[in-house]
Amino acid sequence: MQVRDHLFPTSTLEAIALLQGEDGKARLIAGGTDLTLEIRDKTNSFEVLVDVGRIPGLDQILLDGDQIQLGPRVTMTQVEKSKLLQQYATALWEACSWVGGPQIRNRATLAGNIVSAQPAADGAIALVAMNAMLTILGSEGERSCVLSDSYISVGRSTIDSSREMITTIAFDKQRPGEASAFRRMAQRKAMALPQLNCAIWIASIDGQCQNVRIAIGPVATKPFRARQSEAYLAGKPLTEETLSACAAAIQEEVQPRDSVLRGSGKYRKEMTGVLAKETLELAIHRLEGSLA
Repeated sequence: MQVRDHLFPTSTLEAIALLQGEDGKARLIAGGTDLTLEIRDKTNSFEVLVDVGRIPGLDQILLDGDQIQLGPRVTMTQVEKSKLLQQYATALWEACSWVGGPQIRNRATLAGNIVSAQPAADGAIALVAMNAMLTILGSEGERSCVLSDSYISVGRSTIDSSREMITTIAFDKQRPGEASAFRRMAQRKAMALPQLNCAIWIASIDGQCQNVRIAIGPVATKPFRARQSEAYLAGKPLTEETLSACAAAIQEEVQPRDSVLRGSGKYRKEMTGVLAKETLELAIHRLEGSLA
């Protein structure tokens, strides 16, 4: 479909009004790393682009008390270079460094990573582990949504980018006694789809796990929270024996399918336990450092 117009609103309210005026024929664009491919391949179902690139303030990374707030135009490169996120949201900082190459990271946004609703999107996997909340603006005003609840299935989100936009991505910063980590497995180190990725946030007191969030992809039609394994680990000492048992439990929870690009389901199921344990060990190593 031919794109007939490219509009540049100067406020979020104007952006929503422009989307509404096109009655489903427009799409919001920020980085555009996905939409430009659709246009190039002529697979797009939209005629108008509503570009938020000229709206001031949407590319900010802020610390408000104990909460970190990211605007919808924050790019992977901004996250990768942020000392604030390196210290207080380490898994997210790590995850964004793996996205594409430098040119892609300079354009790709975290909000786009979320709305694309891919179960292995590196930035989104980390945000699930950070228990991120979204503020979404539409014609009827703002609504809030837990990020993990925004997924319907592969490529399908509850956020309608023809009528709505994410205005804020927010989550609590890591405090003393809390840490996070991200790891991925791919056939090569850069510019490759992950065969698996894993993000973990953990809180501990005196060597005992108090709370943990484990996000894994792509082992389901959406980013997967290993809730049974989280429940197993909570309240237990962070010993080698406990971590091995938790990794085995995670492996049993996941059900990845066979994939030509990512490998067989059986292989990735076995490797999920290995990757999860490695990520847990890294998070615990950082945990010990945060208490030093």
